[in-house]
Amino acid sequence: MNGTQQIRFTDSAGKALFSIPDNGLLCLFYGNGDRHFSFCRYLDQDHAEIDGVKYSLREFARRMEHNEISFAPA
Repeated sequence: MNGTQQIRFTDSAGKALFSIPDNGLLCLFYGNGDRHFSFCRYLDQDHAEIDGVKYSLREFARRMEHNEISFAPA
């Protein structure tokens, strides 16, 4: 990708939360206080590759909610 695409993160219901640029970083916040930074690549408006794993953005949000992990732009 050319770096101008925006990855639009949503919650599991599809409500827009924020966007980060292609090849940007996402910060994951775990309940125990740990943080993890994830490299994100734009695939299309509904999908991204996050740390090398391809996700539907709604499915990613569902997984994070299920595991009680919050996320935000880094």
